[in-house]
Amino acid sequence: MPVRTSNTQRRTGRNALYAPVMDQRPVFPAWHAAPPDAFTPDRELVQRWLDAYVRAWKSYDATEIADLWTEDAVWLYPFEARARGRTGITAAWLAEKHLFEPGTYDAAYEPIAVDGSLVVTHGRTLFFDPDTGVTRAEFDNVWVLRFAPDGRCTEFHEWYAGLPEHDPTRAIPDKGDASI
Repeated sequence: MPVRTSNTQRRTGRNALYAPVMDQRPVFPAWHAAPPDAFTPDRELVQRWLDAYVRAWKSYDATEIADLWTEDAVWLYPFEARARGRTGITAAWLAEKHLFEPGTYDAAYEPIAVDGSLVVTHGRTLFFDPDTGVTRAEFDNVWVLRFAPDGRCTEFHEWYAGLPEHDPTRAIPDKGDASI
């Protein structure tokens, strides 16, 4: 992603020994702007799609998965496209089927905002121990979506985070740690 940079500014006084300061600001990705022909869905359409998404994830049925997406849909993670097109998204999804044992996971999602063509959803995903049913991992999900008039998703932007105790690499530092 390009970064806008202003003219170099020189520090003065006691900071004069430091390198020049660049006034850098991030540039937002192009998908923030709605296409001119953007469709505005209602919450009911979005909820039906979210429910169908969960059913498709639990079934791993290729037709159910493909039916969620337009031919030119894009599935984005932060900073990159994960898959493009209905066929590509379906293939990427099915490639992960071996990671999910039936009956050991569930999810629920709901739309929390519709602003023109952009939809923001929030959801929770749980993974269970197959023997005890105890939750092994929990994820908090935020998605930004766009839809076609037929109810299929055209853009799927996904962000998620797991509970720190389920993923030690994401642990929250001890508040008593003076090095923070």
